[in-house]
Amino acid sequence: MPPGSLALLAQGAAVSLLLAAVAIVGGTLLAVLLVTIAFSRFAAVRAVYRVYVYVIRGTPLLVLALLLFYAMPALDLRTGPYIAQWESARSLGLPPLAMFRKIVAPLVTRYTLPPYVNVCVMTVKASSVLSIISVWELTLAAREIIERTFAVFTILGVAAAFYFVMCFGIDRLGRLLERHLALKGFAGERA
Repeated sequence: MPPGSLALLAQGAAVSLLLAAVAIVGGTLLAVLLVTIAFSRFAAVRAVYRVYVYVIRGTPLLVLALLLFYAMPALDLRTGPYIAQWESARSLGLPPLAMFRKIVAPLVTRYTLPPYVNVCVMTVKASSVLSIISVWELTLAAREIIERTFAVFTILGVAAAFYFVMCFGIDRLGRLLERHLALKGFAGERA
């Protein structure tokens, strides 16, 4: 491996993790907001939620990244069981915070933790798409090293190993959290 390449790839991996973390935190906060909209009493508000979900699901990540990339400067910016439980709690007169803490949070955790961990892993891998718009992360670092050294298989192999370690680590942390929550009665075990 050419000298200094491993350090550059490690820096790129750190940037990829940071990008994924920002996307995960921002996406989680947005999801919490969208859940409140999804359960609105007003049909028009719920319709806005459904349209948003269909548009985001139906648009490729690269197109969304490009839209954001070009929109930010243009805007002068710098870079099922839930409803039944919810209704039961409401009919018992539980305040909204207690409803969330005792009913909604445990149910959401139980059913969404495994797919949430999967989304976190996919987000780390999807950060590579941002290299197309010149965001310097692991994939772009690997491309730059390959252009200088022509060590295609070595550099891509090491980059793939970095992605594997990051994604495997997130998966293991997710499984550890699932086991911890299962002991407390919050989440079910994955098969």
